Amino acid sequence: MPSTSAQVLEWPRLAIVIVNFEGWPDVGRLVAALAAAPEVAEGRCELVVVDNGSTGPIPEVFLDPMPGVRLVALDSNGGFAAGVNAGWRASAAPWLLLLNPDVVAGPELVGRVLARLDAFEGRAEGPPAVVGFGLRNADGTRQGSVGAPPSLARCLWEPLIPRTRRKYQPAWRTRPGPVPWVTGACALVRAEVLERLGGMDDEFFLYYEEVALCRSARRLGGSVEYDPGVEVVHLRPLQGRRPSPALRIITRHSKLLYFRKHLPRREFLGLSWLVAAEARARGAWAAVLGRADEARAWRAIGALAASMRRGQGPRGREVLEFAESALSPPAAGPGRQPPRRGPRQRRPSPTTNRKG
Repeated sequence: MPSTSAQVLEWPRLAIVIVNFEGWPDVGRLVAALAAAPEVAEGRCELVVVDNGSTGPIPEVFLDPMPGVRLVALDSNGGFAAGVNAGWRASAAPWLLLLNPDVVAGPELVGRVLARLDAFEGRAEGPPAVVGFGLRNADGTRQGSVGAPPSLARCLWEPLIPRTRRKYQPAWRTRPGPVPWVTGACALVRAEVLERLGGMDDEFFLYYEEVALCRSARRLGGSVEYDPGVEVVHLRPLQGRRPSPALRIITRHSKLLYFRKHLPRREFLGLSWLVAAEARARGAWAAVLGRADEARAWRAIGALAASMRRGQGPRGREVLEFAESALSPPAAGPGRQPPRRGPRQRRPSPTTNRKG
């Protein structure tokens, strides 16, 4: 191996981080495909699987993984951003490729991404901070992966947009180059950006953490770009399925938290009242239809909006716990209020298993 410092830092040059929760079959399929890449065997790329405290047993193939594959096993589910941070801290690679477990990709993906790194690092203006690659649905059609900047005005007319297109720009408006933000389902991130930010914001349990990351990266002077020249298939995007009552609570929390952290207070307050009104109307309709879980979820969302207006509300794993308690039987559920934010607790240290 060459001995210059610049070249030594390239080994591994890329870490592919896959955050798992109860999705071992998807993870096993994806890792088996990517591990067949010669760049993994050569040590230029490593695969880091982060398990967010799945309840089932870890498959034996990951307890004694193949060369170039590393397992980071966390004791609990702290959310997507917490999982990404654990993967980032477990690797010394200067670039991370974030992949959802339900992505379908072959071993050629590794070589194509590494080739992109050559082009990015050779640019006079320097490499981008975050790059979103192209997504396809299982039927081959394009899938949204670039989002418009969140704003209160957009929230007001989003209900008029088909649900499959609410969060992302339509394909005909999406062009290669600088964009506001990209989805974390398949995103390339410079490790230096995470270092400067202290990692992804793990106060988001799920969703909007990549929006916050892209906004923060631009604030640091980095660029966020879309590159459809590299593509993967994404099987189960949220916009293509009906969210569960618990997931509805979690996504509303993430949206409120993003507005509270990154937008003017008047926009956050406007969104909080908009969410509260939506919760009253849709909760009442769910009750009329006899959908008890949906009605409880909307009551919890209304309480969440009020709590966050007061500067309180759950963060990180507390969001999941709040959603689960809100959907418990009526004696414990509807009257529950979001927890007040207490001192930040330290998470258990992850265990790692590496071979090769």
